[in-house]
Amino acid sequence: MKVKLYATLRPLVGGSSVEVNAGPGDTIRDVITELLERYPVLRDELLEDGDISPRIHIFLNGREVRYLGGLDMTIPEDADLRIFPPVGGGA
Repeated sequence: MKVKLYATLRPLVGGSSVEVNAGPGDTIRDVITELLERYPVLRDELLEDGDISPRIHIFLNGREVRYLGGLDMTIPEDADLRIFPPVGGGA
């Protein structure tokens, strides 16, 4: 499954997306665990007190996973998973 990452997360993984072994039947938590094993530098960006930082937004098929069942929800077939860091700036 392809996971798309945005903004400041992209340089940490070397691109705009990464392939993970998780797929249908696995959980969002499985995806995050694999990402952290492969890219330990993401730990400080994604986690706060051992859980996903409230500043990080994970979208499954366009909807925030916090409102869909959280990290323990299973990944459906043809899932589109995107991870966004905090966004700020402007004039």
